Amino acid sequence: MLSALSRAFAQLPRPEMRGPLIRSAAWACLVFLLLWWGLAALLHYELVRNSRWIEIVAGILGVFAAPVVTWLLFPSMVLMILGFYSEAIIRAVEHRHYPNLATPPKSRQVANLWSGIRLALIGLVLNIVALPLYLLFPGLNLVLFLGLNGYLLGREYFDVVALRRVDWRTAQRLWRAQRMTFILSGVFVAGLFALPVVNLVAPIIGLAAAVHLVERLRGPDPA
Repeated sequence: MLSALSRAFAQLPRPEMRGPLIRSAAWACLVFLLLWWGLAALLHYELVRNSRWIEIVAGILGVFAAPVVTWLLFPSMVLMILGFYSEAIIRAVEHRHYPNLATPPKSRQVANLWSGIRLALIGLVLNIVALPLYLLFPGLNLVLFLGLNGYLLGREYFDVVALRRVDWRTAQRLWRAQRMTFILSGVFVAGLFALPVVNLVAPIIGLAAAVHLVERLRGPDPA
C-alpha cells in the first residue's frame, strides 16, 4: 500500500497528470466555496428570522459551523467531480507504469462513471446523517470521519479501477480477499482531506494508488 501511495505522489508533477489535476482541483475549489456559502446562508436564514440577539449568535455560529460542515461533506462532493476525470487519471497511470495493458471497452468506462457518482451520492447522504455525531462528539468524530470516508473512498477507487479490467464476480472475490488494503488506503486519503491545499489533490492520489494496488493484486491478464 505504501509503495502504491508513494508512486501516486511521485507521478503528480508529471505532464500527463497536470490537465486532470488542474481541472479537478479548480472544480473542487468551486464546490468548496459554493458549499461553504450555501451552508452559511442557510444557517443565517434559519436562525435570524426572530430576533436580533439570535442574529448575533447565528453570525458567530456560522463563522465556525459553515467551514466545519463544509470540511466534513467535502470528500463526497469531490468524489462526484472526480468521476468525470477518473478515466483520464487512470489512463495516465496505466500509460506510464503499465503500457502493455489493453484498452478497456467503452461500455465499462461509462458504467464506472455512473457507479462512481452513485457511490459519491451515497457517501454524501451518509455523511449528512452522521453530521450530528461529528459535531457532538469531539475526538470520536475524527475516528468516525476517517472510518466512514475511508471505506467509501477505498470501495469507490477499487470499483472504478478493477471493473475496467475484470468482470463483476472476479472483482467481488478480489474485494473480499483484499478489502482491508483498499480501506486502509482510503483512510489515508480521507486523512489527506483534513489538510488544506493537499485535500485538493487527495482524490487523485487515492485513484492513482488504487491503479497500482489493483494491478499488483489481480495478477496478469489472461494470455
